[in-house]
Formats: sequence, C-alpha cells, structure tokens
Amino acid sequence: MKYTIKYDKPNTQYIPITAEFDVSELDETILQFPVWRPGRYERSDFVKNVHSFQVIANKKKIQAKKISKDQWKVDTKGLDQIEVSYKYFASVLNAGSTFMDDQQLYVNQVNCLIYIPEQQSNPCSLKLKIPDDFEIACGVAFEDKIACFKDFHHLVDSPFIASNQLQHKKFDCKGVTFHLWFLGEVEIADKVIPDLERYTASQIEKFGQFPVDEYHYLYQIQNIKAYHGVEHQQSTVISLGPAHELYNKLYDDFLGVSSHELYHTWNVKALRPADWFPYDYSKENYSVLGYVAEGVTTYMGDLFLVESGVKEWEWYKKEFEKLMQRHFDNFGRFNYSVAESSFDTWLDGYVPGAPNRKVSIYNEGALLSFMLDVKIRTNSNNKSSLHDVIKTLYEEFALKKKGYTEEDFKKTVEQFADEDLTEFFTNYYNGTHSFETVLSKALEQIGFVMELEHNKSWSTRILGIVCAVERGETKVKKIYPGSSADLGGIMLDDEIVFINEGTVDGDVDKWVAQFQNNQIDLIVSRKGRKVALSCPHTNKSFFPIYKLKKAKAPSNLQKRIFKKWCGTDWDEV
Repeated sequence: MKYTIKYDKPNTQYIPITAEFDVSELDETILQFPVWRPGRYERSDFVKNVHSFQVIANKKKIQAKKISKDQWKVDTKGLDQIEVSYKYFASVLNAGSTFMDDQQLYVNQVNCLIYIPEQQSNPCSLKLKIPDDFEIACGVAFEDKIACFKDFHHLVDSPFIASNQLQHKKFDCKGVTFHLWFLGEVEIADKVIPDLERYTASQIEKFGQFPVDEYHYLYQIQNIKAYHGVEHQQSTVISLGPAHELYNKLYDDFLGVSSHELYHTWNVKALRPADWFPYDYSKENYSVLGYVAEGVTTYMGDLFLVESGVKEWEWYKKEFEKLMQRHFDNFGRFNYSVAESSFDTWLDGYVPGAPNRKVSIYNEGALLSFMLDVKIRTNSNNKSSLHDVIKTLYEEFALKKKGYTEEDFKKTVEQFADEDLTEFFTNYYNGTHSFETVLSKALEQIGFVMELEHNKSWSTRILGIVCAVERGETKVKKIYPGSSADLGGIMLDDEIVFINEGTVDGDVDKWVAQFQNNQIDLIVSRKGRKVALSCPHTNKSFFPIYKLKKAKAPSNLQKRIFKKWCGTDWDEV
C-alpha cells in the first residue's frame, strides 16, 4: 500500500491524499476507512471529513459503491492496481487529530488513511509533498520525504509534524535516543531534558529494557488552553497551552502527561489486552481492561515523577488527594464497576454522561493500582511491587507478541502478592463495593490515614449542591444523593434566583451561610419557569474534602514501604 499526502492550499484545510493498492488477486475490493483511533476508545467516524472521493484504474475513474458509512466496494476483477484519491478536512488541533494551516502539516494517519482490510499486514510507504524547508518530526525516519513501514498498523501508529518552525533537541538515556520536537511560540527550556531524563531512566530501570531504539516527543504548544496526550510505540504527541504558561502553571502538567505517555510505550503499545491484539480499526474493540491500560498508567506516570525525584512528595500528595476526591464525589461508583465503565467507554467514556451512571477508568484504575501495589509490597516484606507485575506481563505477553486477559492480570498480581485476590477483583474491579475501607487499609500500610474536612463552600456543604456561575446565572451542576437539595427537589441546571426571599446575584454561599441552621426556601428558574422549593435542614455535611495525614505511630516496615514506594523518607514529610 502506497500513500501520498500533500501540503497544498493550507487555508482550505483540505489535505489531498492518494492511496495506491495492488488488487491483482482481488475480484472485489472493500475499501475501509478507520472509525476510531487507538488511545481513544470511542467511535470518531473520521470518514465524515472526506471530500472528493474517487477511484482510478488505468487512468480512468471507476465506480466505487458505498456500502456503509465507512466502506466502499469496488469491482477489481482483471485489474492490477487502483488509486484512491480524496481530500481530508483537517481543522482540529489536539494530540490525536490531523491538522493543516499556514504553519504546519500535522497528521495522525489513523484519522485519514483508507485501507484494504486483507492487506493490513503488507508493507506500506508514505510520501510527503511538502515544501523543501519543512522538517519532519516522526518516530520513523523519512528519506527524500518518503518513509517505509512494516505494515499498516506501523504506519498509522507513526504520526508526524512537518513544518519549517520546529525546534529539536535530543538526549540519550540507557542506550536509547530520545528526541524532543516543539512547535509553538516557546523555546525548549534548559530544565526540560534533565527532568525528562530522570523519570525516563527510572522507567527503563524498572522494565530492564525499552521497546524501541529511538523515541520522539512531539509537542504541539498552543497559544490557547490545551491539555492532551496520545501514546504511540515510537513516539507520543502532546498538546499543551497556553504557551506563555508552559514553564510555570503548566509545567507540572507537562511533566505529568509526558511521564504518562512514556509509560504507555510499554503498557498499551507493547503490552496490550487480548481484545486489542491486533487492533481492528473498522469497529469497536471492547475490553474491560481499561483499568490496566489507563488506570495503571495514570498511577505509574505520577509515581515515577516523585519516585525519581523530579517532583516532591507534597506535589504527589496533592495529586493523590485529587484521585480520592474524584472517586468519592462520583456516585456512579455505586452503580457501575470500573470494568463495566471500561467496556462502555465506547458510549460515553470521555464526557460526563448521565449523572451517577459510571466511573473513570483513569481515576478508579489508579486508586486500585495503588491498593494492589501496597498489598504486594506489604505481603512481600517490601521485596516486590506492582512494577514487577507489569514487567512480568510485558515479558510474558508483549515480548511474545500476544495479548493478556483479565485472568492473566489477576494471576500475575496474585503471584507477587502471594494471596488469593478473587474477592478483591470481584468486589472492586468487577463490583461496586465501597473503596473506603480497603483504601484506608492501604494508606495505613504506608503510614498515612485518610481524613475528612468540611467543604469550604456553604452551599455545597449544607445543601449538597455544586454550582457554577454562567453568564451571571447560578446553575446547579451536581447534587449529592439524599442531600438537603435532593430532598427538596432541586434538579440539575436549575438556576437559583432567590434564597429565603434574598436575591442570589451569583453569591449563593453567602445566603446559605446565613440560614445554615434552618430550612432553606428557594426560587429557581427551571428552563424559564419559576419553581418554589424547600430544602430541609439535615444537620449533615455533604461533599467532604479528603486529605492525607501522617499516622501517629507507624511501624518501621510501614516507613520502609513508604520510602521504597515513593523515594521519600517518611520522617521528612
């Protein structure tokens, strides 16, 4: 399969693409357009961006019958070769998109390259028609603007940025060359390479090897707010912004997403659930193992930053408290397990969705990873950890070119924990049991306790609502089940207009504080209709804040586990 991508008329944002296929052995050819991209487990239906589609054979246009929204059927009996041409509209700029403007040609090939399903294992080539002064940032080398790939999977896992404004630096770590490519109104600061090198060395040490000889960080640094990263085997694309905040407010995000995506080089790009091995770009690839793919990676990405000394314990503590807060504030945990939520990412995994329906594979998976990690460290007298689990899975499955199952993951964890974890997996991965007791126990094993503080927002604490002011209107965005507000009949997106006859004017907390010990009467605007509600006094505190505190008298083993876990002396935090 031979592809050509052209940089032409960037103001239109339509990228001209041609694909040449050998069809000499096919009487009938099905042309397939990808419907999703790895790293984002939801349908995207990229074909909606295709314009001017046509098929040419022997220099003549031939009929291509569309048989589904993303497939065409072509009669190729007696033909040796066909050429498919089209334009792809590329107006979205994030870490998984394709984009063209006056500054760059940026392509995630899985967005925009049509293919013949039977030929996915065939070698591919990609030719770029770009200006001579454009550099190419990609995990695969281009020679004379042409790159070769072992198969279609390799091709679509190798995004590139072509531009005459790229900045480039590189460093070597543990025998691997790492390239940094920046596009945006910011220079590569001196502190970047030392920080990346520290967590990179730590990750490689834990696995004992790196999956590839060279790795490329492709950074899209925008002037607007942006935060997104997508993993690939030989590279990652990371979009951050605004540029002027990269080395102050955004620097922790920069390090966090970079560490996260690097860990994906092992976990997901090499080590993959059997359901995703190989990827099928034509339909949903369901799996319950998002809690390993994204949950373990979320946990490890941050842990490596503190473990390697790039960040301090106080930073990690705040990040961990965010995980706890998101968990306890999400009442979907009583309805849907993290395994079920993983399966359903294809429905609504990346948006809030229906209230209290599901949980996050990132957040819940990270907390469960922590609990398993501490269990392994405690049971093994601090000799083993979750690092050993993932390394073993990598060696037993990734290096043997096969995918793992949920049972494979469970058995490997049990091997290092030296404990039957059937109940744990049943209750917490595949069930909806409360995390509170088991999480408290895990924290105790590292010399910490979980403490609750009152929410500082009076309306959140007393009424059990989270509000946002939108264009001067105080809107209800979240309701604590069984709270005063819930009992009073408040609905999501109600606008709170009056509290006990006082006009709210954007300061609902002031009025709730004044009447905190009484019934609170509200007038809300519900889609333009005024509704009177009464919220009873419950003498309860809703949406508490979860904090980590040092235990008073931890054992020496707990202190040793803490230090080996995060690289910090317990007595010094």
